[in-house]
Amino acid sequence: MQQQAAREGWTFKVSQNEATQYPLEQLCGLKEPPGWRDSARFVPFDDKGPLRPRFDWRETAGGLPPVRNQGSCGSCWAFGTVGPLECNIKIQDGDIVDLSEQWLVSCNRMGWGCDGGWFAHEYHRWSKDACDSSGAVLEQDYPYTASDAPCACPDPHPYKIRDWAFIDSQSGVPSVGAMKLAIYEHGPISVALAVTSPFHAYSGGVFNACSEGTINHAVTLVGWDDTMGDYGVWILRNSWGPGWGDNGYMYIAYGCLQVGYGACYVEYYGGVSFSADVQSGWGPLTVNFSGRSGLNLTDWSWDFGDGHTGAGQYTAHTYTTPGSFTVTVSAYDSLGGLRQISKPGFIAALADTVRPAHLAGSVNSVIQVPVCIRNNAPVQSITLPLTYGGPVDLVLDSWSTEGCRTDYFASVAPTYSHPEAKQATLLLLSSTDGSQPFLPPGEGPILKLYFSIPPQGNYGQVTPLDVSGYLQFSPIFHSPTLDWNPVPLAGSVTLLAQPGDCDGRTGLTIGDVTFLVGFLFRGGPAPDPAEAGDVDCSGAVGIGDITKLVAYMFRDGPAPVMCE
Repeated sequence: MQQQAAREGWTFKVSQNEATQYPLEQLCGLKEPPGWRDSARFVPFDDKGPLRPRFDWRETAGGLPPVRNQGSCGSCWAFGTVGPLECNIKIQDGDIVDLSEQWLVSCNRMGWGCDGGWFAHEYHRWSKDACDSSGAVLEQDYPYTASDAPCACPDPHPYKIRDWAFIDSQSGVPSVGAMKLAIYEHGPISVALAVTSPFHAYSGGVFNACSEGTINHAVTLVGWDDTMGDYGVWILRNSWGPGWGDNGYMYIAYGCLQVGYGACYVEYYGGVSFSADVQSGWGPLTVNFSGRSGLNLTDWSWDFGDGHTGAGQYTAHTYTTPGSFTVTVSAYDSLGGLRQISKPGFIAALADTVRPAHLAGSVNSVIQVPVCIRNNAPVQSITLPLTYGGPVDLVLDSWSTEGCRTDYFASVAPTYSHPEAKQATLLLLSSTDGSQPFLPPGEGPILKLYFSIPPQGNYGQVTPLDVSGYLQFSPIFHSPTLDWNPVPLAGSVTLLAQPGDCDGRTGLTIGDVTFLVGFLFRGGPAPDPAEAGDVDCSGAVGIGDITKLVAYMFRDGPAPVMCE
């Protein structure tokens, strides 16, 4: 397999691991029920604009429950069912719980077991098991045996989901955008894919051995990263133990192995959570908060993160100072137990801007244009769309963060480029693995753009540098908990006279020498603009300017440069 990887250019590693100790067909037990789409509920996810280029619930939730291990039983369908619920409990309640897959294997009424099954979310909602009960069971009450053991009628069932549904349409694999939105709005999702031998032995990197196959395995998707691979990857959570893959996870290219087949999400409101009508905006920012829970909670209280508090399940607060704020909601259940959840950096009251500089340059030169931002909250990545079309025919040569606030960022790369339309979108990313700190609040340059000015154009012409966005791109500041749009301020490049180009015709020729001679000795017109005649940067037009032009044209002297 390693030899195959070298031949085919795989971008991932393979090795023996916990899972390769079992035959692949013993691990992959997902089986499609005949005609399952006829009774399934599909929920469309409409386009709500571009989402952040990278999102990982492991980071946003401060970690997810440990990766489970199904062992030698083909119960991936049960682990693919339990995974999203366990993750949502961590995201919403802040609790790490271990729920029983064995209960699903032993007590479902569909005949599913170690020989295979399908997504069983309905058992976590209202479908009755063999003991006429529903709701998730704790692992400690029904331990995993990796076998088709008979149902033992456990009690209690402390966790239930409010709802669940398949994503988008009845086609096999929903769109990337639909699945991203479902992950972002509902937490990690269940998906199927067609597992092959390279997947079996995966041990790190971006999986790109995208052969055809039969749908046979259920996993959980916890996020995505558009900056990895050729076109982006899903962050996949498997059930083959932490010794498989990248600590139990995989980065797999969009569409590879039909990943996303039968994608479905769950709605869990078991503990306490909250939402807001807006998460970012320009201060003063008024936010309407809504607490939610599937339990009968009382005595709701809020900490808005800016030194102010509130009460009630539904409340509003106005943020008057800019910044990023952690919001905490607390309430009590019927037994007097405190239910509480905090969302770090949940609200951003903004006074943030992005602004290219206003600079000038002459033809046949390269001009360096700094781009500055002001950010009041920590930033992990910056999406910068740039339009630079106008009378000055600029050519975007390159870019750099050297000497900028972002000089430690791991990458600056284009996500879109159209030189003919004078458009480019750059993504600045602190790091893909969390090894680099976020950009702290502050103000100053984050990027330098290098433009060539071709040898044509009229002096005084101005080309705007527009960062307000185009097509689907807009300026975005990103943190793990929030995306927000800064106010874009335009910059510009103004075409100045090339020193020595006195006759107004592009390029330095003997005609410019003749023009200077005519002006100085024969009463001819003055250079327009005047700085075009100041070739030696003396501050005035004189014989020294003619001498320098002649030296450049006929004696290999230095080319005239812009005077400081």
